[in-house]
Amino acid sequence: MSHPKQEKTSGSVARVASVLPYSCVDGPGNRMVFFLQGCQFRCPGCHNPETIERDSASSFDMSLAEAVTAIYQQRHFIRGITVSGGEASLQWRFVRALFRAVKQHPELAHLTCLIDTNGSVSCQRWQALSSYMDGAMVDMKAWGNDAHRALTGHSPRRVRDSLIWLAQQGKLQEVRLLLVPGYTDWQANLSSLCAYLYNLQQMQLTQGNVFSVRLNGFHRAGVKGNASNWLEATQAHLDIIKVALQTAGLQTVTMPPPELLLAMGDQRDV
Repeated sequence: MSHPKQEKTSGSVARVASVLPYSCVDGPGNRMVFFLQGCQFRCPGCHNPETIERDSASSFDMSLAEAVTAIYQQRHFIRGITVSGGEASLQWRFVRALFRAVKQHPELAHLTCLIDTNGSVSCQRWQALSSYMDGAMVDMKAWGNDAHRALTGHSPRRVRDSLIWLAQQGKLQEVRLLLVPGYTDWQANLSSLCAYLYNLQQMQLTQGNVFSVRLNGFHRAGVKGNASNWLEATQAHLDIIKVALQTAGLQTVTMPPPELLLAMGDQRDV
């Protein structure tokens, strides 16, 4: 009988925070989502703070066989799977094994396999995942080193390296920019940000596809600690970034539905 730690090292078992059988906000189409436990970032505005530590009272072990069975049971109702977190790449062996099992299964091979990540991943690790991964959705937390470290505890260098590598391979599905009024520094660095994302777009176009840029406004739902008092982003905040990106030539820029931002505004006025 193998030791549980050895199984996790080999990729046959993951520590999981939760599983959603259906989601329409974690990639294109209806998707099954595995939220893995643990994250190296320490974002004070995290909407899922219970997933940050490597373990929690509600997390559980899931074997590769159990995950594949769960996907198989929903195969007629989903377009693909997304592995999120926490930070899914911390358990990259399991992610690779799961994606490989899906792609090699005759009744699951049509499903797309995406990873939702903070991007602080080595290019060697991306190389290990890329054979079975259809794409990555990457969060950019801030542009400058100081702002990024203040929000995550880490430098943005590895995130940018990841984005370049993924775009060169045609594996960048989506770049997500989180706007936190007073904390993120997008507006102060719009020229650099737009040029960088446009260059990424041109890299990926050589592989025959384009990624989307999604603007996400900070809201306080699920947030704990001091960040629960941070200002929430408004439609006006997001519009400034959206116009700049579109003017720079980014082909696909999306935002949350206006009614969602309106609902947030109504909550602030209560």
